[in-house]
Amino acid sequence: MKLLLNGILLMGALLFFTACGDDDDDTTVDAPTAAFSAAATGLDVTFTNTSSGATSYSWNFGDGSGTSTDENPSYTYGADGTYTVTLTATNEGGSDVAEASVTVAAGAMGDAMTGRWKIASEEAALAVGPSAGSAEWWFLPAADVTTRACLLDDVFVFGADGSFSIEMGDETWLETWQGVAAEACGTPVAPHDGSVAGTYELTETTLTLNGEGAFVGLAKVGNEGELPNVAVPSTITYTIAEMSDTAVTLHIEAGAGVFWTFKLVKE
Repeated sequence: MKLLLNGILLMGALLFFTACGDDDDDTTVDAPTAAFSAAATGLDVTFTNTSSGATSYSWNFGDGSGTSTDENPSYTYGADGTYTVTLTATNEGGSDVAEASVTVAAGAMGDAMTGRWKIASEEAALAVGPSAGSAEWWFLPAADVTTRACLLDDVFVFGADGSFSIEMGDETWLETWQGVAAEACGTPVAPHDGSVAGTYELTETTLTLNGEGAFVGLAKVGNEGELPNVAVPSTITYTIAEMSDTAVTLHIEAGAGVFWTFKLVKE
């Protein structure tokens, strides 16, 4: 009788511990919560993942081709538009999906360039040399800030809609390649006469002007070289060296090994 009782007690103990072990293994994991925010700069978008409880991520940027599995990706769209971005956050307990619309525009880099700009009325606001930022070969002397006032009062107008135009008034600075006998103030010469109805595109590192006769700084300077040695360009891209709300410094390589610097200030 004692043996039978001991056996029953032992079996009960085993069942108890087995049941406890089963309870410990029966752990459930809650599905994650997907969430994110987006910041657009021109066509570039930086995504900040604010999901909770996820172990992996899958992004679809809504343009038919862009995807990522990074936690906090960046993406560059190929065209202006509004795109529906989808984030799927996953863990062993399941998945959750978050969606948001993102609007991008090539000329909408935080409206950083929108407004009216002029060449800075200061020494070395124009310069050229063998490397970016160099003034080794020539720079605008302090005395020429007065002499070239007709150039320094030209206004480069960047519209919030991506439009670009130039206001020159009755005079601007002319050079001999424009058909004058000597460099001096004179009547603007087409196509660099302010008649261009151009457009612009801005990224964090570049400013691109579109339209024959569109330029900032000096009309003769383009990416392929200097006029009149090259054809009048329909597009010019400048590198942004420095930029603030009221000033920007641009570099451009005009051909091979000729680097111009233009410093602009906002009205």
